Amino acid sequence: MKSVAIIGAGPCGLVAMKEMLQAGLDATIYERSDQLGGLFATAMAYPNLHLTISNWAMALSDFPDPSRMRYSTAADYLLYLQDYARHFDLERHIKYRSEICKATRGDDGRWSLSFKQTKEDENDESMLHVQADALIVATGNSQVPNDVPSQLAGFEGRIVHSSAYDESFMQEVADKKLRVLIVGGGESGADISADLSEQSPNLTVWLRRPPCVGIRYLNRLDETQQMKANQTVDFPVSIFLESITTNRLGAAQNVYLYTLYRRAVFYNGLILSTRERWFLERLAPVFFRSDQSTVITKSSRLCQALDSEKLEAIITPYVSACGQTCEFSLPDGTKQRREFDVILLCNGFRTEFPWLQLPDRIPFSANPRSWFLHCFPEGLGDCLFFLGYARPGQGGIPPAAEMLSRYIALLLRGERELPANYADQARRDGAAEREYYCISPEVDSLVDYNAFMESVARKIGFAFLALRCWSTTLIPFSMSTLLVLWVGTAISLCTLHDGLLIKWWLYPHWGVWYRYRGPGANPSVLNALLTRLSLRNSIALDPLFITYLIWFVLSTYIQRLLLIFLFVPSALLSAMGVRFPEAWGGLFRPKVFVLHGCEWRFSDLFLP
Repeated sequence: MKSVAIIGAGPCGLVAMKEMLQAGLDATIYERSDQLGGLFATAMAYPNLHLTISNWAMALSDFPDPSRMRYSTAADYLLYLQDYARHFDLERHIKYRSEICKATRGDDGRWSLSFKQTKEDENDESMLHVQADALIVATGNSQVPNDVPSQLAGFEGRIVHSSAYDESFMQEVADKKLRVLIVGGGESGADISADLSEQSPNLTVWLRRPPCVGIRYLNRLDETQQMKANQTVDFPVSIFLESITTNRLGAAQNVYLYTLYRRAVFYNGLILSTRERWFLERLAPVFFRSDQSTVITKSSRLCQALDSEKLEAIITPYVSACGQTCEFSLPDGTKQRREFDVILLCNGFRTEFPWLQLPDRIPFSANPRSWFLHCFPEGLGDCLFFLGYARPGQGGIPPAAEMLSRYIALLLRGERELPANYADQARRDGAAEREYYCISPEVDSLVDYNAFMESVARKIGFAFLALRCWSTTLIPFSMSTLLVLWVGTAISLCTLHDGLLIKWWLYPHWGVWYRYRGPGANPSVLNALLTRLSLRNSIALDPLFITYLIWFVLSTYIQRLLLIFLFVPSALLSAMGVRFPEAWGGLFRPKVFVLHGCEWRFSDLFLP
């Protein structure tokens, strides 16, 4: 029995543990704190933090969240993780207060690991030395806070990173009406700035460039008020952002058709909100690829606070600081000066592995884009795995980590093998990602959720009902017989099981779909979830949904008539190990097959 050491007891470490144990492997988690949950159990889970995708999209596939579909708080999600650990009896396999200090790989291929262990009295320390056949690193991206931007090095006031932001700081801002400069407009910056704008009128947000902002709910209503109402009231599935960004009907489009619809529907008003103006300005250089070329901030609270004139935002890459004065040089040539008591950094984190000691002959890079599937580093893909470094632009990190964990378990059991050229594939995939995400090339963990999940699922051996049906009926029959079978299958799947095929195409791409067939299948969890979601109550037949359905159904089947001409060169290039670049028409393929080596199969052309 192979032994597996897992570093970190956050959601990615917990799901890795569960999958390793179910595969019959000997696994242990080493967690530096005294509780599970990772970021969600620490002070870095700032006050009023809400998930940017629904609790159902963040749930792990064989343990769906029993509560209504909503945007959970950090505390809610921590409770979910605790329930998950209890359900699968994981805590007895966790060693708390164990911080990794050193990891080396011996000539025998095994890992030698050293941990610093502390007891409740933090002065009582000891060293723990263990060996393992495989090492899973699940420490996540939020490790080391980024430094103060060099332009603000001259600031002599107080500087706080968002990782230290808490209720006491918020109260201090309210009591003293502090003048606060927030650096960054990502998801933490958006939420924190909106909260602090209710506490002090002296709030400024500095952005180097306009962010591309998404909305949690597909309407123009106040996001904060909707999240509060959603805690006690069921909302239709189709009103959640993920219903339009992760469903399979959208992923079946090429990127140009997908973004053309979004521009036509969401950004056609004569009077544009801050969010829409920023969107158009940021993505002007990539009109036909739009928000598919960048990372999305899935919180519109900053924009709504700006529209309500509760704070100000200054957008320029040029700023300098002296004492407590910051001077901003604007694009029009003017300058603005502001005095601040505090700078609050919402500029993210960096990833470091100082404890990982590898010989020089192994070309290790800490960049996730250099790892196959953001997980398997070159030369070590059979024994060293990274989870939590595939950050979906539209979905959740834990489901992606779960899919990888299922793949890792099969690899360690010898039931699957990595491609012989996986390092070369990683280089091709990394180049494709940088080309695709050309507006945010520095976000090295960014992946396309649908393409990533489907790519790993196909390597595991997952196949849904429709795929199984058509892969076995294509060859022996005449075209007329095939057409009758195709239409009959489509009609039956649309009518049986409360419209299974409709849900498959239109509902969000939740991880639970991948429990229907294949290794680790547990179809009862999918059936139970879908039973809770009748089509009548889950889809709001509003103009947005109707136009979406008409556009994408028509475009999907029109594309199908033309895709055979792309499938042949795509398959040939893939067989030769050559990337299908944008310049050769690679982005005319369905979006789900563009990135992460997701295999495009002939049977995909004929799915209902």
